Amino acid sequence: MTTEIDTESDQPDHQHHGGHPRLAEVLPALRRGVLRFVGAGVLPIAVFYLAYRAFGPAPGILAGMSVSLAVLGVQAYRLRRLDPIALVPMALILMQGVLGMLTGSIELYLAAPAIEALIWGVLLIGSAVLKRPLVPLIARELGVVPTRFMESAGLRRSLELLTVGWGIASFVKAGLRLYLLSWMELEAFLVTVTVGVALVNVVMLGLSVWLPLMMVKREPRTA
Repeated sequence: MTTEIDTESDQPDHQHHGGHPRLAEVLPALRRGVLRFVGAGVLPIAVFYLAYRAFGPAPGILAGMSVSLAVLGVQAYRLRRLDPIALVPMALILMQGVLGMLTGSIELYLAAPAIEALIWGVLLIGSAVLKRPLVPLIARELGVVPTRFMESAGLRRSLELLTVGWGIASFVKAGLRLYLLSWMELEAFLVTVTVGVALVNVVMLGLSVWLPLMMVKREPRTA
């Protein structure tokens, strides 16, 4: 493995950008993305439920909010800066927690993430319409795509399509959350919405890896 990396680094730039991307190049970033979704989506819900059952609504909301903010804080620390990828969710989580504790409404607290999803949906679709798609920025931040393909026309086109795809996925997650919350009991809702949102995220993560790789592979190879 070391020999292969060293050999590639010694190649000229025009050869370095050629060839086909390998799945192994994006697997580490994909694993980080899955762990990020688990930390931000599953852990806060589990902590909220346990604290809610043990101590009541306000402590449950506070515990869930604290875990969510801690996860996003770790993400911001690893990026070594605060940017919209972390700041927007942190602000919305604070609003969600404060409103939930002030009103004592578990339903309001559990519905609030749909607002975040709707905001991201509008931002993503709007950025695609304005020809300034957000997914290339997010992909660069998360390191999902190998840097040697960042100037690829196929890659740029795939990230434009993924911007629309993630925007649609955000609307789907918001609608799913509000629909399930409208008729399900708490325990059933928490399990179902967690699984449903996780499935949407996993499908989109897989598509976010597969589509750029396929579109780059279809490009004519340069000499």
